[in-house]
Amino acid sequence: MGNNQHKSVRTVEFDGAVMLIGGGFWDSEAAQFIVDSVSAVICADSGGSAAIDAGITPDMIIGDMDSFTGQFDGTVIHLSEQDSTDFEKCLYSVKAPFYIGYGFLGGRLDHELAALSILTRYPEKTVVLIGEKDICFRCPDEITMNIEKGARFSVFPMGDVEMKSTGLEWPLDGLKMSPKTQIATSNRVSDDQVTLSVDKGDSIVMVPLAYMDAVIAALTS
Repeated sequence: MGNNQHKSVRTVEFDGAVMLIGGGFWDSEAAQFIVDSVSAVICADSGGSAAIDAGITPDMIIGDMDSFTGQFDGTVIHLSEQDSTDFEKCLYSVKAPFYIGYGFLGGRLDHELAALSILTRYPEKTVVLIGEKDICFRCPDEITMNIEKGARFSVFPMGDVEMKSTGLEWPLDGLKMSPKTQIATSNRVSDDQVTLSVDKGDSIVMVPLAYMDAVIAALTS
């Protein structure tokens, strides 16, 4: 189901960044670090159980509520439709300038692939997903990132993709990328700054988690 079909759903608005929590890979210390930097914590169904077990109190839980276990007396937005994942339900129900997704990578592979697909369905929303070792996001039309020379830098095309780059050991200029032919994973940063300029298509950019601040700064500048 595309995002245009959810226009009739009531949305909750926040002025600052929000954290969306899923039930995938979890590290309580890392999660708490993110919680301290956002204006609200929104859990996707079973993510509510993971958060509460870690001592984190959600501002609300959103989903079809088929996998949440535990006690929660706060706001619950129960959406029973089965054409979207709980992660997508959070995205179309919550309006915010920036989203940090935690617990959507790792765990079940089908959930992880669905989360990456959903990033490309909502290009108007600025979302990063944080995993155990990496941070990833849908590549916007233009982006400049300050990342250390030698760092791993990957671009995975979600369809037919063409883009230009600077600051990478193996430039992306002129490549006709697609999941079936040419991808651009395990590249390396060759300068102090990386720029990407998209001519066509959607792709997922992945860099080590150590550069989370640099990625967020680039996406919100």
